[in-house]
Amino acid sequence: MSAVLAVDEGTLKVSGALDFSNADACCDEGLALLAKMPADAVVDLSGLQGASTISVAVLLRWARSMVARNGRLRITKVPERCRAILRVSGLAEALPEIS
Repeated sequence: MSAVLAVDEGTLKVSGALDFSNADACCDEGLALLAKMPADAVVDLSGLQGASTISVAVLLRWARSMVARNGRLRITKVPERCRAILRVSGLAEALPEIS
């Protein structure tokens, strides 16, 4: 299963698997969707399967794009594996809006 992105009630929802085979396309699609959203955007990861370092890299790219727009990215329902990667890599500070 590949990753699917959808905007629902002002939230970008990520579902499926985000991996090396689809990361570039998913990242680009997410950037395009976020560009149409308010400056304080929300990403819901409740449907994300198999979080990995590539997932974290995509989230960081999305967050940087929001900062460039003078906005912020709040990430909700983050899988524990993704949280662990952020902690171990020291990147938790780069994505402070995680719940």
